Amino acid sequence: MTTPLRHGVVAVYIVLTVVTAMAMFYNLGGRPLWGDEAETAVLAANVMKYGLPISTDGKNTITLYGKAVDSNDNNVWTWRPWLDEYLTAASFSLLGKSTAAARLPFAFFGLLSAILLARLVYKIYETHGTTIIAVLCLITSELFILHARQCRYYSVVIFAEIWLILGLYRIIRGHGRSGAFHMAMALAAAFYCNYIIVIGNIIAIVFTAILVQERRQRLWRYIISGFAAFALMAAPWILYARPWSQAGQLNNRLYIPKLHYYAVEINFHMFPFALLLIPAAYFIFRRFSGDGQNISIEKTPIQPVQKDVELFLWIVIPLQLAIISIMPGLFVRYFVPLIPVFCILQAALLVRYVKGGLLRYTLVGLLCLTNILSILGLYFFRYGHKPAFPIINLMRSIATPYEGRLDDVAAFLKKEATPGDSILVFDSEFPLIFYTDMRIIDGRFISGRDMPPPDWFFPIGPSCVFDMKPDNIPDYLSKDFTPIEIEVHKSKRAGSIPDPDKYEYFTAKEKEKFVIYRRNSGTK
Repeated sequence: MTTPLRHGVVAVYIVLTVVTAMAMFYNLGGRPLWGDEAETAVLAANVMKYGLPISTDGKNTITLYGKAVDSNDNNVWTWRPWLDEYLTAASFSLLGKSTAAARLPFAFFGLLSAILLARLVYKIYETHGTTIIAVLCLITSELFILHARQCRYYSVVIFAEIWLILGLYRIIRGHGRSGAFHMAMALAAAFYCNYIIVIGNIIAIVFTAILVQERRQRLWRYIISGFAAFALMAAPWILYARPWSQAGQLNNRLYIPKLHYYAVEINFHMFPFALLLIPAAYFIFRRFSGDGQNISIEKTPIQPVQKDVELFLWIVIPLQLAIISIMPGLFVRYFVPLIPVFCILQAALLVRYVKGGLLRYTLVGLLCLTNILSILGLYFFRYGHKPAFPIINLMRSIATPYEGRLDDVAAFLKKEATPGDSILVFDSEFPLIFYTDMRIIDGRFISGRDMPPPDWFFPIGPSCVFDMKPDNIPDYLSKDFTPIEIEVHKSKRAGSIPDPDKYEYFTAKEKEKFVIYRRNSGTK
């Protein structure tokens, strides 16, 4: 039975919407794009020119691993599908090319994610209490906010995951046609951002269907029709980009350590494992105190639809983790689609098992405002995590002006360099392409003396994520260049990556020398 929508509840929803909008949009262009964001932005700029994400515009070549790997013979980007590039290009067309415009569509999807999550949770549980707790868990998640404020597909796949759960819910409730439509569209939206994400969801839907098919009539008919519709939408990309050719980039090295790392990150940034003690406490108290009516932990009945949806949520978590563990690298951004999954489970757990309002909302406050529960859950495996107020710290960071090494170098080049100048650097340096009208020569893919002499040489890129050792200037160029020292902020290499453990929340107080080489005027 649904709970009535009173004026106080309406006010809470309005406040949640306003707070979410502030977290998404305030000071959106406050810090420059980092490497992955700039990759999306420069490809979007080429979409505006050519209609497709062409990897070269005659001046710069956009590549991570070499043109033969991430682009096809026609120089069209095929490393990933293009949905986020087209969203960014649309924003540039409306608002002009800027940092804020690059991030705006994804911040908007962040806001939509909170709204859709509220709609989904209320449909499943029919109580405003559960709905509000789930939305609070989402909008106070620093992992969610950091990723939603990126010029990258992350907020779209979060939205798509919520949409997918909505589609599955409708199928389970008996609204098969609309459910299949929502499921297919959600899978397609996720696929055209990062198709690896889709695999775990499809397998989880199949397992869920097998387990609930006896009590859900015509379940398989609508699931198969949804899969078929999704396959038709995904086919153009599969036939054009041939993603199986990228299989060599996958590996299973360090498989178990990856799972360990992801489990620790989930505990500290998505779902404190200490919450699992609540149902355990319920069963212990029920066993030793009779009917349990005199304790503050009590289970409320679970409805069949809730049970089936939650079954999918618990199944999809290990499947997604297993799949992303074979992907190259070790990044929390791979499992951001699980953020709303954990938000729903947290809300359901607290409402179902914690009867006392004071205790329940004390736990909600600890969960949303602090990391105390996370530390309690893995006290002996904290890995540097200290007691903190993550969301408060993040909102202070968003409201504070930020400057880093990239800002300083870009400002220097705008003052000292000529727009048509070229820079040799052994890194992709997409941010320099976006923020300067210069040619960036990636020395990793240029063979020796065949390379035309650049106007500038950077021993290390100002925006590179990894703490790379400086490259020496090639011997045949060294006599033609003069070193210049400039002072830059001593910012972290990965200072804008949306990983709470690596993100640099405030401008570095210290400065350091940054050496670049300028080509002597007499040698041009």
